[in-house]
Amino acid sequence: MAIGGRPDAVHQDVRTKRAVDLAAKFTNDLQTVNDADFEGLKEDFSVKEISELCAFMVFISASHKFGVLMDVGPEDAP
Repeated sequence: MAIGGRPDAVHQDVRTKRAVDLAAKFTNDLQTVNDADFEGLKEDFSVKEISELCAFMVFISASHKFGVLMDVGPEDAP
């Protein structure tokens, strides 16, 4: 299983940049995510895509927290 690191700082694709920027805000300080972020996303994503992106971020965040709670580490991966 590959273990990811920090995302690249520069993205040529505007959709990737917007998604990574939102994920960083979500991860670092959820309270800073605001309506302006979603208005920006709507320029490049459909409402369905935004919903899926947010659901994925929440799922990954919860998965990580569950792993910490259960004390699961990379050595436990199949």
